[in-house]
Amino acid sequence: MKPFEVLVVGGSEYNLKITTANAVKLEEKIGTDLLNGLGKLAEIGTLAKYYFAAAISLNDSIKKIEDVYQLFDDYLAQGGSYDELQALIIDVLVLSGILTEKSGESFRLLNDAKKKMSLEQMEKLAEVLQKLSNGDTKTLSEADCLLPNSGT
Repeated sequence: MKPFEVLVVGGSEYNLKITTANAVKLEEKIGTDLLNGLGKLAEIGTLAKYYFAAAISLNDSIKKIEDVYQLFDDYLAQGGSYDELQALIIDVLVLSGILTEKSGESFRLLNDAKKKMSLEQMEKLAEVLQKLSNGDTKTLSEADCLLPNSGT
């Protein structure tokens, strides 16, 4: 297993891995556990907090959250996207032991499916996911029929 993920921006490599100490600090900053925080990765501020936790211990040039904002701006200026940054942070979470490989793959598949959904389907999926998080497993077939290429 590799020791960290790498983000290349402007010819510089940034090593990324979340340590236990930084995971605890990140949970305090986002106000929830890291798994629940994944639901907010589309929020740039939340994504930046995950990157800060992953970069602070391994990169001398990352000292404050504003350094991550600049890193994002530079990454976008060279043709990158927030979607790519979201995908990489999932890889970081897997490598750091926060997610299993299977969980990481499930999250990637869900993100891909969300990109193909209409707003109405996304709102319905959010309702279904809320029911599932409350323990209502009867909604699993409801969720399956919302996903693209599921037969509906």
